[in-house]
Parts: sequence; C-alpha cells; structure tokens
Amino acid sequence: MCQYKGTDREYECEFASKYESEKFFPLLLPALKAVAPMAIKAVGSLIGGGRRQRQREFEFEYEGEYEGDPFIGNLLKGLGGALGLGEGEYEYEYEYEATPMSEYEIVMENLAYRAAHTESEAEAEAFLGALASMATRLIPSAAKAITSVAPSLVRGVARMGSALHKNPTTRQLLQTAPTILKGTVQTLANQVEQGQPLSSTTALRALAGNVANVLDNPQKVQAAMKKSHQAQHQAKALTNGKRRRVPA
Repeated sequence: MCQYKGTDREYECEFASKYESEKFFPLLLPALKAVAPMAIKAVGSLIGGGRRQRQREFEFEYEGEYEGDPFIGNLLKGLGGALGLGEGEYEYEYEYEATPMSEYEIVMENLAYRAAHTESEAEAEAFLGALASMATRLIPSAAKAITSVAPSLVRGVARMGSALHKNPTTRQLLQTAPTILKGTVQTLANQVEQGQPLSSTTALRALAGNVANVLDNPQKVQAAMKKSHQAQHQAKALTNGKRRRVPA
C-alpha cells in the first residue's frame, strides 16, 4: 500500500495488500460480469428516467430489462462482446507500456489509487471528483467545451465510484477510472471537433460508454490496474528526484 509520510509528503510504496498482488486479478474476474452493468446503471441513473432506478442501480446482480435512457439500455444489452464498436466512438486506447508518465498522469493515477484504497466512501468520492476535473483539461483544443460539462462528469464518476466502492473487491476497480476518463474526454473531444454540442446527457453517455469499453474487457481492466501500480512507483521516483534537487 502507498502512504504519504512526513511534512514533505514523502511517498512510500509497499505493495503488501492482498488486493495488489498478481494473484488478486484472477479472483476479480468472476465479478467483472456483474460489475460492468452495475457501474453503467449507476451513471445512467443520472440521465432522465434512469433516476427512478436509484435504489436498484447498485445491486450486484443485473436482472430484467433496463427502463431508463435508451442509450444506456443498448450498452447493457451489448455487454459481453456483442456491443458493436465499429464506428470507433469508443475505440480510444491508452498506451499501457511501462514508459515514464507525465506528472499530470501520475497525479491522476494516484488520485484513483487512493480512492481504491480508502475505506471512506466520502474520501473516495473526493479523490474521484478531483480526478474528473483534471481529466477535462487533458485535450487543450476541447478543454473549454468539456469543462462546461465537468459537473456532470464529476457526478457520474462519483455515482460509479459509490457503486464500486461498496465491496472491498470491486473497490479496486476504481483504479481504472483514469483510463475510463481519458476515453470519455477523447469521445467528447471528437464530438466537439465534429461540431456537436455537449450537454449533461452527452457527457454522461460518453462516460457510460467508456465504462462499458473498459470494465467489459478483462484485458483492459488488468492493463489499467497494472498502469496504476506503475504510477505509484514512478511517483516515488519523482518525489525522490525532487528531494535530491533541493539545496541543502
């Protein structure tokens, strides 16, 4: 587990948690089938008719027909590989190679990591809210338009986070939030480039679409979690480097 210590907020990483070992991911696989619809429904609850499903959205089992937003309903029906992504709307892929990340990326990954490792749902929501706000500025050319829907993204990520945080095992999937948000921002930037106006609904649909794109794919989930752990090591190296540069 990574912790901050000292007045200079020294960063220490020790992957001692059972949730951080390589043996943990196979244990998570059986839950992924239920996690994706749970998270998508959580985001969808903020769109129109989805609000009336407030009490059901966090159920671990997904049963029956979804009665809210049609877009969300189609996402749910397409889970398990049937969703057609041929038009490229949600094909955004992040590079997962173990290359050095920018400080901005490291901060984003760290916020998600901390959300996944706190037992406080309120703290997790605060970390995810800060992460969502940072993500809106990832693409400068579309930042102004995307920032206008930032409140919707913050609410959507908070709702998704609340759904995943309730279970200690699925809580670790909060580490995928940076990957999900990067894809969401790219989706919205593409819409801006095409002259399409952004709204709360389009923002939440983009978020839900990228939740499906990541959480419905075990390989992407595993890669995102690996990237999260790599970021903690790079954060430690970055902190140590800065400390060495401070004059005595």
